[in-house]
Amino acid sequence: MNATENKLPDLRKLNQRLAFNSVRVQAFLEGLSPRIDSLVEAVSAGNMSEVGRLSHFIYRCCDVYGYEDLAAIAADVCEAAAGCESHGVVGSKVIRLVGAFARTSNQATMAAN
Repeated sequence: MNATENKLPDLRKLNQRLAFNSVRVQAFLEGLSPRIDSLVEAVSAGNMSEVGRLSHFIYRCCDVYGYEDLAAIAADVCEAAAGCESHGVVGSKVIRLVGAFARTSNQATMAAN
């Protein structure tokens, strides 16, 4: 057997990369949490321009980090706010986003442990 054929990859580097990515994702989700809170406050206050701004920010961040489901829901909120949907419709879409964010955060926390 050739020594190069039997060489295993350096798992320490892979482990370090996975740990770094886990920390990065957790930091992203923790940083997004205040934006979600602000979005809930904005929809409660009926401030649809702020709802649109925050939901667009959340959409772009989730899209960049690869959270396509969250991005799609945030885009739906953004479109509803821009389309002058009723307060109830926008509110229900925000509630859907909050639930999806909570599930995503829980899954990321459990994966990190």
